[in-house]
Amino acid sequence: MSLRLALLCSTLLAAAFAQEAARPLRTLELEYLANEGFLLRGGKRRVLVDAFLAEPYGPYAAVPEELFARLCAGEGDYGAIELAVASHVHTDHFQPAAACAYLGARAETRFLAAPQVVEKLRAELPPEFPAARLLARWPEPEARLAEAELGVELLRLPHAGGARTASVENLGLVLDVGGVRVLHVGDAERDDAALARLEPAALALDVALVPYWWLDGAEGLARVRARTGAREIVAMHVPPAEVAAVQAQLAALDRRLIVFARPGERRTLRFE
Repeated sequence: MSLRLALLCSTLLAAAFAQEAARPLRTLELEYLANEGFLLRGGKRRVLVDAFLAEPYGPYAAVPEELFARLCAGEGDYGAIELAVASHVHTDHFQPAAACAYLGARAETRFLAAPQVVEKLRAELPPEFPAARLLARWPEPEARLAEAELGVELLRLPHAGGARTASVENLGLVLDVGGVRVLHVGDAERDDAALARLEPAALALDVALVPYWWLDGAEGLARVRARTGAREIVAMHVPPAEVAAVQAQLAALDRRLIVFARPGERRTLRFE
């Protein structure tokens, strides 16, 4: 190779490395709490989702007492949580006593949920609790509600179960956490009509957190990928007794799928 060609190659390689290094790396840490409950950390932002679970309900887990105490105390990296959200009112997703305990201890955290959830919480809170910390939101039918100040978009997604659960206000939550876009669907119905409002190009999702039964085979996985466009998929709402079986089932389907095994487990995801 001539000296001139070698210098040209070296210049091109240096430019390529410089371009690669200039790309911002976006990082999200997911900490599993219980059932569909997570603590999301990204940049300086921390958000709780479906985290107020102090007691087991049916086959589903609660946040362990020690871990919940650390959350309430803001101990270590459990402090400075600016926002807590709940997908819907069911007891395996939201428990008013746990919410009262946490919000009473952490004055920096605002709570966002559908009116059904906020009304249930207000009935348990003391009269002097600041109303400004409780944010009741419910999008109009077929609409997406953007809360730019909170870094949240809310989607009205019907709860699975048809007519039996038609009255439940189930929120799809799109959270911007340190520049990483995360979808949490609560207990949304999986059929195409219900998910038509998920527009991958508009939502620009990095991570989708979905109930594990959405991923019931290759067709289910393909539908989730097509409907969300997310690069990482996390299966949730797994009963503790079924974790090993679900992990094996999803690993056989696609080893990139994420299933958390125990409360307090963390996973860091990186995106260019």
